[in-house]
Amino acid sequence: MDVPTAEELAKSQADLNEYLAYIIMGEAFNELRYVYRALDALAFHNLAAGFTAEFSSEKPPRDLEGRQLCARRAVNAVHWMDIMSRRDDIRARDAADDFQGWVPDDPASLSTAHGGALVYLITHARLAAAKVGIADMSGSRLAQHRRNGWQILAVFQVSAKSAAAIETNVLKWWRVALGLPSYLTPSQMPQGGWTETVAASRIDLPETMTRICKLAVASPPPGPYVPGRVRG
Repeated sequence: MDVPTAEELAKSQADLNEYLAYIIMGEAFNELRYVYRALDALAFHNLAAGFTAEFSSEKPPRDLEGRQLCARRAVNAVHWMDIMSRRDDIRARDAADDFQGWVPDDPASLSTAHGGALVYLITHARLAAAKVGIADMSGSRLAQHRRNGWQILAVFQVSAKSAAAIETNVLKWWRVALGLPSYLTPSQMPQGGWTETVAASRIDLPETMTRICKLAVASPPPGPYVPGRVRG
């Protein structure tokens, strides 16, 4: 059996805590398939630590192998929540299929809910990188980036089609007008999205934020997204 390390188990618990926070807020990940998976993960994390989960009929195992099995099942449950989120993002991107123009190689997340999406600009201090992208209305994509050390500079709620157009506009500006290539590698962004990155020192961040803001305000429906609070 592949026994999770203490670091892997701690990260799984931290990721689960974030999912649970969004579920409690009732504004993201409120589909039952996410709720049930989160409850499974929470139960197995408790059992692995020797505690009984009140909503589970299982009892904490007394032997080491049993606790290790519960730990692996807990990590796997959270892992599948990430996979479900990524798959939802990719499927949702189909909402922009009618948009004619150049699109990046790596699909970012896009929501079909009410035709809305989030267009964002984020930075990573340690990697010295900036990234433009689009996310579904639940904010699941942004949550993945935040868990990997990214900070939000600007996010706006627009139509799904407008989000794809704004992302394309900024990427064309970076790649064609400024001649800047993708900055990070796939290994540096395990959650995906490296093709939409650029060296933060090579661009004017305030100018980029202003550009995205103007495009977003001119796109229906306009409206700023408040960092730290996921909107449904």
